[in-house]
Amino acid sequence: MRVLIAVMLMIAVAGCTHVRSSKGVNLSAEGTWLVLPLVNRTATPQAGLRGSAIVEAVLYRHGVERVEVYPETDNEGVLFEASSSASRNKMAQWVSAQNANYVVSGVVHEWRYKTGVDGEPAVGVMLEIRELPSNKIVYSGTASRAGWARDSLSETGQKVIDKLLKSVVD
Repeated sequence: MRVLIAVMLMIAVAGCTHVRSSKGVNLSAEGTWLVLPLVNRTATPQAGLRGSAIVEAVLYRHGVERVEVYPETDNEGVLFEASSSASRNKMAQWVSAQNANYVVSGVVHEWRYKTGVDGEPAVGVMLEIRELPSNKIVYSGTASRAGWARDSLSETGQKVIDKLLKSVVD
């Protein structure tokens, strides 16, 4: 009986998204939102760029009409690392040259399939939204999720990022 209860609890917890974020933040979908590449703190190549693409799509899904994504320049592609000093300086210059209301940045700290028989996807993301031109942080949140064995990594990433942004944008 105890084993059955333990298994039921494990099933109930698996697949849940765990979120910690600023409370009571409600930002306007009107205006222009900028999306910077997320810093990749994983061993998965381009996890930060994948996360940024999902942020863009989720913002559109929640009614944001104008989203500008940091342009990939200098053929950085696979080797782009948003945490380097040169990259941060370029991004700061780009943000200051834009006429925007908000800028979204963050970190991908997990983006992989777990090892083992089922190989469940696991995603962890931290997002930060700054109001422009003051550059004041108006929202910060982190979320993680381990998906089911048949879930894809990008589907799990979408669920995590959607959970972070859905209460923020009206």
